[in-house]
Amino acid sequence: MGSILFRAIEWYILFLALTRIYASTDGGQLEPVETGSGMLLTEEVDLLEQLFWQVGNSSNSSITLEGQKCPVLQVGQYSTLSLPLRQVFGARFADEFSLLLQLRSTQEEERSLLTLLSPHSHILLQIRLNPYTFTLVTTQQRHYEFPVGALSDGRWHQVSVGVSARSLDLHVDCVLTESVNWTSPGMDIATDGLLMVGGIVEDFETPFEGGLRQLTFLMGDPGAARDHCTRHVPACGGVPRTPAHQNRPAPWRTSSSPRMTWRTCWRVQRPLSACRTR
Repeated sequence: MGSILFRAIEWYILFLALTRIYASTDGGQLEPVETGSGMLLTEEVDLLEQLFWQVGNSSNSSITLEGQKCPVLQVGQYSTLSLPLRQVFGARFADEFSLLLQLRSTQEEERSLLTLLSPHSHILLQIRLNPYTFTLVTTQQRHYEFPVGALSDGRWHQVSVGVSARSLDLHVDCVLTESVNWTSPGMDIATDGLLMVGGIVEDFETPFEGGLRQLTFLMGDPGAARDHCTRHVPACGGVPRTPAHQNRPAPWRTSSSPRMTWRTCWRVQRPLSACRTR
């Protein structure tokens, strides 16, 4: 009898501990694991894997297989694929990270490839391209332009950005193009907004059109940009698997119309639910 009571007490204590852990996280979602020094462990966020399954709902995007059955996301000029930031990154966005890209485009205009927006349409992070420069826009509208003249030639290019507390590094086709020393107070990116691939924020902008073979964040690892071509080349082998979160509520999507943007929707103060394509 005593042993049964002892086991019951053990199970009760375990139940209380699990309940407390669940309640301390955001909606029951586990927080990123930290090391003893307080640094976040590296987490890989594959945006293409999360975007592939919603392409069927966009009339201007498609998935093709090239080379050794490498899946490619073809983004039409007036197609905007989007995801809630919290669904992608969880409760926090690390101040240090690498962004790894494989892209192909022939556009001559300056265009927006990737944008992270706040609920008030403020740009938190943006990647912009033109035939002569690669531009990173961060919070407070800080622009960092790098002279790169080959990203509009219609060929595949590997581009990686390493963001740390001390420097901003850009690698193009396995070569360090430029390293900018800075003292970053932190990216200050909250995850209550929206991530867009393609699309526009202002009416005068041109959205991205082209192919994407890789679009990956490595959170907590700014050095991964340096090893892009050796350790972080995407594996091929057919259509990617459906992500585990496919049963969650459908991601926010914008209309394929070039005039309908999230900024327009928020500007007229519609509720977020009204901005979703049904």
